Amino acid sequence: MLKQKKYLILIAVIAIVGMAVLSWFLFKPASGKFYRIQKGDLEVVVTSKGEIKGEKYTEINLPEAICNEDLRVYQLKILDVVLEGKAVKKGDYIAKLDEGPFANMMRDVVQQKEIMDADLRNALIDSAVSLNGRREDLNNAKLDLEYLKIDLEQSKYESQAYQRKTQMQYQKAEIGIEKIRRDYLLEKNRLKIRVGRFQTRVAEFQDKINKYQEALASTTITAPHDGILMFAKDYSGKSYGKDSEINIWRPLVATLPDMSVVISETYIREIDISKVQLNDSVKITIEALPDKVFWGKVIKIATIGEDHPDFDMKAFKVIIRFDRSDKDMKPGMSANNDIIVNSYSDQLLVPLKAIFAKNGKQIVYLKDGRKITEQEITTVAENDEFAVVDKIIKEGDVVLLYQPEEFKPEVEKVAVRE
Repeated sequence: MLKQKKYLILIAVIAIVGMAVLSWFLFKPASGKFYRIQKGDLEVVVTSKGEIKGEKYTEINLPEAICNEDLRVYQLKILDVVLEGKAVKKGDYIAKLDEGPFANMMRDVVQQKEIMDADLRNALIDSAVSLNGRREDLNNAKLDLEYLKIDLEQSKYESQAYQRKTQMQYQKAEIGIEKIRRDYLLEKNRLKIRVGRFQTRVAEFQDKINKYQEALASTTITAPHDGILMFAKDYSGKSYGKDSEINIWRPLVATLPDMSVVISETYIREIDISKVQLNDSVKITIEALPDKVFWGKVIKIATIGEDHPDFDMKAFKVIIRFDRSDKDMKPGMSANNDIIVNSYSDQLLVPLKAIFAKNGKQIVYLKDGRKITEQEITTVAENDEFAVVDKIIKEGDVVLLYQPEEFKPEVEKVAVRE
């Protein structure tokens, strides 16, 4: 009897194990045919690529001497740069800009100054000659007045008519001297203004030459202090390098980031940006550090979209701050950002593969033994694999991961004329 009980127990165990194995083969998700509905947690994420940066950094801009618009050089070519990511010391060489535009412009100004120098010298000579002649005329007029004064004094021994005549000649000479003196002063002021105009132009040219020389001396860019060098990007999003063009209205050449507080700078498509909110949690993985997972929060969302080469629509810049830094992080590393925009706990989850669209509705196919029924559902949220669904279906229900032929919508037949 005891032996018979053992056999019965053994047969029961084998039957249970067999049914479990059969059930597992029938309903496991990997089978590609069936899936048993379970409850679980789901996170809705917006995924994006980002670039690791220091939240605080020192800017290395074009020197002010180069950005002077009066020099009429608005764009420069970068002739040489050091490698990006290099650790530099204060005063280390970073980049060399093309001196050609400044040298060419300065050459033209030097030629103009030489012409103006010659005009100034001629104006000074003309002024000296003209004023010297005027002074001689004034001295001669003074001598003539002295002669007339003597005649006037001697005329007291002559007739009244002669005295009157002599006095009138003397007064006329005085008026003439006053006119000569006045004309001399007017000519002196006129020549002074003319010479001053040339002197001002010469000084302006010299000042511009000095500015060009200062700009030429500033074409070698150096580091303001120690740090890891990261070059800025041009309008197309490409980092500056050899043969890049940089203009004075976008003067940022490079940065020296402080990696004690790290951020990930990323762009989100305009169709997804409304899902992202400030302080959303972010799971971050760095391609260069595959064994580490980091967490952060969204701290800034741009209010205006911009064109971005990686998207065929407007994109919004989003800044994510890491909760902690890491000694292995380097500026410029690529990061994968999973922004958690919503989360659901202990909810019914259905694989997206089990959800089909039919007549504008969301459909799943429930399997109960050999019976298959069509069931309309409503999804609450979804990620790349699963969706949270309403309570129409329940935990333990089995859904098909394919659409049965008998439930597929009929394709309308189009008559073909022979």
